[in-house]
Amino acid sequence: MNAEYPIGMTRCSKRYWKEFEIYCSKKEINYFDINILNQYLYEIYNCSITDRVNLDKKSREAIRAMLILIDINNIKETLNSLYKDRKLNEYYQKVLIDYLKFYQDIRNNSERTIDDKKNETIDFFKYLINNNIDNISKLNKDIILNYLENNKNKKISKKIKINWNLRSIFMYLNDSAILTNNFDIYLPKIKRVKQRRLPAVFEKDDVIKILSYLKENLGTTPASYRNYAIILIAAKLGIRKIDIMNLKWNNIDWKNNSINIIQQKTKKQLSLPLPNDVGEAIIEYIKEERPFKIKNENDYIFIRHRYPLTKLSRDFSLSYVIEDIFKAIDITNDKYKQKGLHSFRFTLATELLNENVPIDIISSIVGHSNLNSTKTYIKVSDNNLQKCFLEVDYE
Repeated sequence: MNAEYPIGMTRCSKRYWKEFEIYCSKKEINYFDINILNQYLYEIYNCSITDRVNLDKKSREAIRAMLILIDINNIKETLNSLYKDRKLNEYYQKVLIDYLKFYQDIRNNSERTIDDKKNETIDFFKYLINNNIDNISKLNKDIILNYLENNKNKKISKKIKINWNLRSIFMYLNDSAILTNNFDIYLPKIKRVKQRRLPAVFEKDDVIKILSYLKENLGTTPASYRNYAIILIAAKLGIRKIDIMNLKWNNIDWKNNSINIIQQKTKKQLSLPLPNDVGEAIIEYIKEERPFKIKNENDYIFIRHRYPLTKLSRDFSLSYVIEDIFKAIDITNDKYKQKGLHSFRFTLATELLNENVPIDIISSIVGHSNLNSTKTYIKVSDNNLQKCFLEVDYE
């Protein structure tokens, strides 16, 4: 193999490899390539090798097993090209690249925003291709209305994102004289009433129980060292999830015991002291569990433990891990509505507020760009509502 895959991953994949072998035998297929893999996935699981959303568990496992076969058989270049166009032809690929460059030049958006636009645009262009619109100039009212109709049952947040991106596409196409008609008039106005949710704050004893349980059970479940280190960073330092995911080896100054990052959300530098237990948890993860050892200072510290073994994706979540811990330590699941990493960040900030730490100091610790963001925590700082909080320097 080209990669050192965790035992659990290969064990799970074996049943799909056997199933693929039987499939090829029945079809009298005696060669191996991407098309055969896709044919197998489509006929058995109604998915393709590049699908990532709206998949059931078996489909996800089957795709992962096939990706490992791709790596073993050294046909990754073919896979990369498949990911690159995601069924877009050369014409639409060029329009996509030009559109994203246009938007980046005028807005200077973050990588995440551009990636969102890319995915939304690919979905739209694929719809056009499937409906025999081989050139943007053939775009018409009916195609747009049908596309919107196909997405009418999606969440309102998704529909807003689709509308937002279509307006941007039409603006680019009109400015570039690719389109002369104004198709904006066919896009509905979708209103969403924003209700700012109060942040979830864990009780002090519950946070201690969570961290103790994770530490006591290191090595007993997949990615346990990684998950412990990530949750410990969130609880002790209050760093945003996206910044934890983006942590690289060179963000840690081991000599001076500090973490130094450029925050993705604010683009501002944040420097925080590195507690000994956090540093030890990171080292233990690298030594005991990380699929690859750190090779250079630009390597991401936390990576996926399933193929592809790359940096954690944007949809990475530990809510399910925390829910399982709640069951193990007898915390009712409905005690906290929110169970993600951000709750540890809110908990730390709220505790500091209750310790009478000045709000400007709290703002600098959690990396807020203005005090108004930090003032959100005042709404949950009433000791009558939250009787006990996390101690900043807990054991």
